[in-house]
Amino acid sequence: MLFIAAAAVFALSLLFPLACLLWPALAEAWLGAVFAPICGALSALAGNCPFPLAEPLALLLAALLIVLLFRARRAACLLLSLLFAGYALLWAPAYFLPMGHAVPAEVSAAQLTALCEALTQRLNARGAFELPDDLGAQALRAAALVETPAPISAAPKPARYPEWMRALSLAGLYAPWTGEALYDPTAPAAGQPFTAVHELMHMGGVADEGQANICAYIACRRYGGAFARSADLWALKYAMDALRLTDAAAWEACLARLSAAVRADFFALGGASPPAAANEAAEAFLRFGGLAKKVSNYSALVAWLAARIV
Repeated sequence: MLFIAAAAVFALSLLFPLACLLWPALAEAWLGAVFAPICGALSALAGNCPFPLAEPLALLLAALLIVLLFRARRAACLLLSLLFAGYALLWAPAYFLPMGHAVPAEVSAAQLTALCEALTQRLNARGAFELPDDLGAQALRAAALVETPAPISAAPKPARYPEWMRALSLAGLYAPWTGEALYDPTAPAAGQPFTAVHELMHMGGVADEGQANICAYIACRRYGGAFARSADLWALKYAMDALRLTDAAAWEACLARLSAAVRADFFALGGASPPAAANEAAEAFLRFGGLAKKVSNYSALVAWLAARIV
């Protein structure tokens, strides 16, 4: 009986995102009627806790799942299907919202070079980076400067045990099950402000990674200070990654023009390393679900900026 219930929950959880894909108006209505109030309630509840609730809850669920796999596999299947249902109902529909910012399909090497030069000049002029003491509170104020599909109701939290984030190569994460935006406090300081605002964009219902990057960039630039510098630094990293693949000589020339302070922060973000290869298994699953482009297109920010040549 539990196997049948688990299969039914899993099947229904797959059908709902498919319906949102076919009828984007359904995703938009669902976001306003269900996602926004539930996310707000979860964020308010989690906000009363000084540490991220997602971390201990994940450990408890993992332990429970291990026990059930050895003692009650039917119950383990039901638990997994319920977790998937939470994802499908509280997060997956947001991927099918209409795009908020138009992104050009192609960017030329000349545009990339001009973008990298503009970002380099702006970063060099700002000098050394200083991480704000009240990063979470300021990130929340910065995020309020852009419009999102759902309200952003809580400040981002630093992970209590960031080792798991480093193991998964994550700078930040939005946990829809608890309504929390998390960031790695041990990550390079210059990247943290933009990452924190990026995760708040997810809390606001912007699921597409490229659109979240664009919204976070706009918010950080409007807010100014360390947030504007962090946004420009991430944008430079993405732009330099793209430039390196199209014109290695131009990439080296741009790298040479970075000031010592900016170069140190740029290297800390992995800017001098070749772009990481995608996980093939994950990409295959995402392509099957029609989400690969929306989940992995962080560099959409580059095309959006290059069209404006900031």
